[in-house]
Amino acid sequence: MNLLLITCDQYRADALSCAGHPVLSTPNLDMLASEGVRFGQHYGQSAPCSPGRAALYTGLYTMNNRVISNTTPLEDRHTNIFAELRTKG
Repeated sequence: MNLLLITCDQYRADALSCAGHPVLSTPNLDMLASEGVRFGQHYGQSAPCSPGRAALYTGLYTMNNRVISNTTPLEDRHTNIFAELRTKG
């Protein structure tokens, strides 16, 4: 099984033609959305990029994963979705 997880920084979910935007044309993203899974009501846990990604990838709130800014690295004690998938081959 293949998994492609696309995370975009500062990209509004409604800025896709498949999400009903009346002007923008995003044919490649629309094709990915039609052939996969699109989360139409997903909300980020944190506004800055790195804390938001750390929360998404670890499943932990920012106060628990301690990534509080774009310059704070994720501590080695925390696992993440990619590390877990790697252990499964």
